[in-house]
Amino acid sequence: MNFETLLECWRQEVSNKKKPGRRVSLFFNVLRRTRKDNKLRFLFAYRLAQYLDARGGLGRRHARRMQQRLNLKYAVDIDIGAQIAPGLRIAHLPGVVITRHVNIGRNFFIRQNCSIGIKTLGLDQYALRIGDNVSLGANSCIVADRISIGDNVVIGAMSLVTRDIPANNTFYNPRQTTIQPRAGQA
Repeated sequence: MNFETLLECWRQEVSNKKKPGRRVSLFFNVLRRTRKDNKLRFLFAYRLAQYLDARGGLGRRHARRMQQRLNLKYAVDIDIGAQIAPGLRIAHLPGVVITRHVNIGRNFFIRQNCSIGIKTLGLDQYALRIGDNVSLGANSCIVADRISIGDNVVIGAMSLVTRDIPANNTFYNPRQTTIQPRAGQA
């Protein structure tokens, strides 16, 4: 991640500015907005940690410590090695887990208690690709070593995704509910 990408992430995810402008005004807008909102504060610090990690050297060590503190403070485990394009939005922070082996496109919207992870530890390569404009419903999981989710996909709440989803689709796991009377009632 370079500095221009960092600024673009902050502009899309934290700031309310729609058009690129002066860096100084963007930075002060971002700082003002992060004081008021936990999600924005997390996204600001997470993107900063990603930037420091990409620079290497002592910045990488500091970024790993930042990631650990963010995980503890916000109950979110998004690895700073994950490739996430600008536009990440998180509805509610607790319980979000994203592995470092994922490549996520622009405008990804994730809700609470969602996991994106690998199935098998120790493989040489993983290929988890999620396209642009994808929305992941609450309590959903994407678990695979190789998976491709296309652009403009909506994944419903409480869904388990283990196979590819083509672009422009809605995915959900059908639910069956059975209501049984308690003993002694009819």
